[in-house]
Amino acid sequence: MSFKHPPAANKYAVPAVEQMLDIVEHLAQNHRGYGITELARKLGISTNGVFRILKCLAERGYVEADPTGGYRLGTKFFTLGMQLHARFDLRRRARLHLDRLCEQSGETVQLYTLQEDHALVLDCVTPAASSFIQVLPGSRMEIHASAFSKAVLAFLPEDEARRRLPRKLAALTPHTVTDKERLFEEIARIRATGLGYDREGYMLGIFCIGAPVFDVNGEPVAGLGVTGLVSVSHPKKQFVLEQAILACAESISRDIGYEGGRFAEFQSQLKDNR
Repeated sequence: MSFKHPPAANKYAVPAVEQMLDIVEHLAQNHRGYGITELARKLGISTNGVFRILKCLAERGYVEADPTGGYRLGTKFFTLGMQLHARFDLRRRARLHLDRLCEQSGETVQLYTLQEDHALVLDCVTPAASSFIQVLPGSRMEIHASAFSKAVLAFLPEDEARRRLPRKLAALTPHTVTDKERLFEEIARIRATGLGYDREGYMLGIFCIGAPVFDVNGEPVAGLGVTGLVSVSHPKKQFVLEQAILACAESISRDIGYEGGRFAEFQSQLKDNR
């Protein structure tokens, strides 16, 4: 016979702080105003305790009264959130990894994100070479022809990916995929391998390989990879690049909180397909 010991009390617990956090988390998860009595009943806190906590939060700008007389989170939390966002800014946090990939590959490295029906270049790192391809950050790119944007589309729900595509896919070169069903066949392959390609579909003579970046929720937030001349597609060089691109995408994803196992699956699939 065994006996379970009751959990040890947290000697650092501060009940008033815990109650305040319970109130803040509840208001954050529910986008309407809550009255003092309602919060007290839902959270098991005394009415007087809720009143005192809300009064303190309101004086500091963390909660505010809404037109119904209830309370909701105030703008101070938005300010703090934006300050935190600056710490976790994707472009800034990705730069070290992009620099490393550029040095390893000797090719131009790009970072894209999706903006409704187009792709936005967030960053472009160029190699120390006499000639290279450069794309200016801030440039808007066609969403259906870029390896980097296709790497993001592949991990969105299909209805959202279809919604983002233009009604008609422009033929940028003779190699551009302009049939949506063919494009989604390609996207299905990307979903399995984590790697998207632009085989002269955006510009003749240019070959790109891209992979997705996932955030803390496992959502695709960006696509990155290398851009080079068609010589990049030489089988031996391409395999090394693909491994490095997936490693870079994983490093950035981990740096912004992703904890999933997709990249191990991608690398395993890459080796199996070789």
